[in-house]
This record gives sequence, structure tokens and C-alpha cells, in this order.
Amino acid sequence: MVPTVFEYKPRLQLSPYIESYLLIQCEESFIKSIIPHHSFVLTIKLKGNHHYRIHSDSKSLPIISLSGLRKTVKHNTLSKGAEILIVKFQPWGAFSFFNMSMKELNEVGISGYDLWNQSDLNEMYSQLLESKDNHSKIDHVEKFLLKMIQKQIIDKRILEAISQMHLSQGKIKINDIASVLNLSIDTFEKKFREVIGSTPKQFSSIIRMNSVIQEIRKYNSLTRLAYDFGYFDQSHFIREFKSFTGKTPTEFLT
Repeated sequence: MVPTVFEYKPRLQLSPYIESYLLIQCEESFIKSIIPHHSFVLTIKLKGNHHYRIHSDSKSLPIISLSGLRKTVKHNTLSKGAEILIVKFQPWGAFSFFNMSMKELNEVGISGYDLWNQSDLNEMYSQLLESKDNHSKIDHVEKFLLKMIQKQIIDKRILEAISQMHLSQGKIKINDIASVLNLSIDTFEKKFREVIGSTPKQFSSIIRMNSVIQEIRKYNSLTRLAYDFGYFDQSHFIREFKSFTGKTPTEFLT
């Protein structure tokens, strides 16, 4: 049985940092493969168990955890009766909640208790468990996040770079972006990793493959699809696709 998913948009003060909230409730156990996303995700476990597997490495998710950008598919397992609340940050959003470079959190998952004050987290978590409805849960999370915002200055050139990547569906060359922004490659990568966590190349590749997934059913030829999205050849494209989704393009389409 597919879980019930409720999606909520953030209040105005948090919209520059937060993309959305997801509240997921499972009547039965559920397994889902999650493809890489372009931003950090905060997961709060309210009921039941939540395990995930990347390659052959299987782990149980902490009660509150922050996950960085990934290159490969993640397989999630939620137990019967499980309930989780997910905060999906804007690509640059998580940077404003932590006094650190986001590159330290790329490709990793870390407990919220290693990032924020324990008493603040405990207070928020207790309020969540006592909440009677979904809107109250979102309200408590938002009040917590508003307290945690730090005054981080984000270079507008990084925001412009992200915009260019999205507009080109991830097909634009990183050298071209750096040139337009009047930055050396080294400076561009350093500034980008500090705010976003990943390298510009990794971030752009995530956008590109997500664009491929949106467009793949419009194509009759995988060779043409690979060519249009700038892959070297079809075999390279298939390897990248399987790493990203856990399936070959043919398996994905069936």
C-alpha cells in the first residue's frame, strides 16, 4: 500500500530557505527508491522505523537527521505505522542554518544532535509528538527553524549559477558559467561548495539526470536522448542512469 503524503509550503519568512515540507504516513511497510535531489533534506522520525540502503550499506535513520546531496539512488524502508516529517531545503537554504561550510556534509547523513543544541531539538521534538494535527506539526517545525536561522551571506553569483544550470537542464558547461560570472574555476568551485555542499559539476549532473527522467518517455531512441543531454555515448549514459535510479533506462520504462 502506498503511504499517504501531505505536502506543505513554508511560511513567507522561510520561503527563501525552504522548498517544502512532506509529512509521510504509512499504514503498511513500504519500500521506495529515492533518486538524488538537488538540496539538503532534514528528516524527523515521528513513529515507527526508517531504514535506508545505499549500495550494500544499510543503516537505521536517527530520530532527526540531515542528509546531503548524493550521486546515487537511496533505497528507503518505512515500517508499518511509520510517520516521518521531511524538510526539503532550497539548494542554498541549509547554509543559512549552520555555522559551517556545507561541503563538510556532502554525501553524508548526520544526526541533528550533532548540529543543533540538544535542548532546542528535544523541545521541538516533544511538541511534534504532542501535536494533534498535521498543521500543528508544521507550525512547531517552522518555529524551530526560525530560531535557528543564522545571518549567512550568500554570494549572488552562486544563485545565478544555479539558475543557469536549471535553465539549461544541467547541460551548460561549468567553465562557461565561471566565465560568465567572471570567476576562476577554483574560486567558483570553492564558493559553490561552501554554500551548496557539492561541486558545481555534481550539482549540475543531478539537474541533468532529473531532466532526463522527465523527458525520457518523449524519446524513441536512447542514443538520441543521450546525445541531446550531452553524454559521451549511450553506454556512458546507461551507466550514469543506473547509478542514479538503480535501473537501466529500459527497466525504468517498463
